[in-house]
Amino acid sequence: MKRLFVTLFSLMAALLLFAQSDDPVIMTVNGNEIRKSEFEYFYRKNRTEDIESLNDIKEYAELYRDFKLKVQAAIDAGIDRQESFLSEYKGYRDIQAENFLVDSAFLEETAHQTFLISAAEVGPDGITELYLLSVLVKEATLEADEAARQTIDSLYSLLVEGEDFRTLAAKHSDDGAARNGGAVGWVSRPQLPEEIGDVLFNLEPNMVSTPFPFENYYVIVRAGGHQDFGKYEDHRQAIYEWMQKQPEILEDAKLSQGEKLSEKYGWDLTPEEALARADSMLETLFPEFGNLSREYYEGLLMFEISNREVWEKAGEDTLGLLKFFKDNRKRYRYDEPRFKGVLVFSKDEETFRNVKQTLEDLPYDEWVDTLLTFNADESRIRVMRGPFEKGQNMYVDKVIFGEGSFEPLENWPSVNAVGRMMSAPEEPADLGGQLVNDYQDWLEKQWLKRLKKQYRTKIYKKVLETVLIEG
Repeated sequence: MKRLFVTLFSLMAALLLFAQSDDPVIMTVNGNEIRKSEFEYFYRKNRTEDIESLNDIKEYAELYRDFKLKVQAAIDAGIDRQESFLSEYKGYRDIQAENFLVDSAFLEETAHQTFLISAAEVGPDGITELYLLSVLVKEATLEADEAARQTIDSLYSLLVEGEDFRTLAAKHSDDGAARNGGAVGWVSRPQLPEEIGDVLFNLEPNMVSTPFPFENYYVIVRAGGHQDFGKYEDHRQAIYEWMQKQPEILEDAKLSQGEKLSEKYGWDLTPEEALARADSMLETLFPEFGNLSREYYEGLLMFEISNREVWEKAGEDTLGLLKFFKDNRKRYRYDEPRFKGVLVFSKDEETFRNVKQTLEDLPYDEWVDTLLTFNADESRIRVMRGPFEKGQNMYVDKVIFGEGSFEPLENWPSVNAVGRMMSAPEEPADLGGQLVNDYQDWLEKQWLKRLKKQYRTKIYKKVLETVLIEG
């Protein structure tokens, strides 16, 4: 027995080594092995060109290594154990798992059978839009019959003369379609009484029939558009969308998948038990699902840790942003002077003079809050805040730089500016989003430097080269 166990163990180890040699390690991050198959999946999914050079692949490998470093940092920070993270990931996984826990062949066969049944119900004549104009024979007498016949003949004459069918039907028709201008909708021949179907499907689109008797009515039929039922491919997407709303079909597809999995892997289980087992090991059973799951799991980790280390920090760390601005002030010199201040649209010049007088003795960072008080009771001004550069818009060009022209706004004819020219940004607010973006990039680079010192990484170049050779 011991000899048998050793033999089996050796065989399993050999198979494992064979599988790993067929999928070699392409890089390691903090001792974690990333295999070639994983790298290739994400590389091919994210690449934008059909043909790549080895340099392109090396560049992507470095980006992927950096991504894995952030993931490792998130794990060490305990983000993967947080309830909010686990809940969000589970929600995504459950949705994606549905696609692998149903029998796609069963669904395809069901969809095709649904098409065949529908095609048989419609018949070879296809479908046509039906419009009805009918006059009721109100009594079972010759006089009532003659009155109804004369009425329908009069209506037919109006149609021949060019009157609109839907207008006449809405006013004169005695059936329920009158409220829709006689429109019944798209119909097939088997859906209709034989007398109506024979007339309708012998009409050309947009033609009307002569009046004819039907039950206790005299009727005129109009044909709208016509469509052949088409091929399966024409209806496949719509059928699948319909099946997604049919719980019993989806349940049968799951049970069918459970039966197939039990047979494939030799599980002595019911379909329900097989599905439960498969759900617990989907990443192993279906490599595509494993890649999707890993992509979302690690992407979510990367997002959370990046938000903490870079994005939120850049928005909240005002002292750090100010220091970054001072350290890099030379990068932000303007090519041409810009105007630091506000453009004021007002109802009259007097209102602007009050605005200007109010702002003269106030620090610039208090201007916005102060300007809001002018509209406390009524809308008296509209304001655009700078800095402004030439060519930004026609009001700026004319009022501040004395170039071009504009038509005054009807309700805000007075346009003026308060402020001064500057040759370079004086504070972080003068650069707005550009500075924050640059600070984020700087924070990320500094963070990656720390991660590369903290975690050992290695990229195996010979394995990396085979991605291009085999791709």
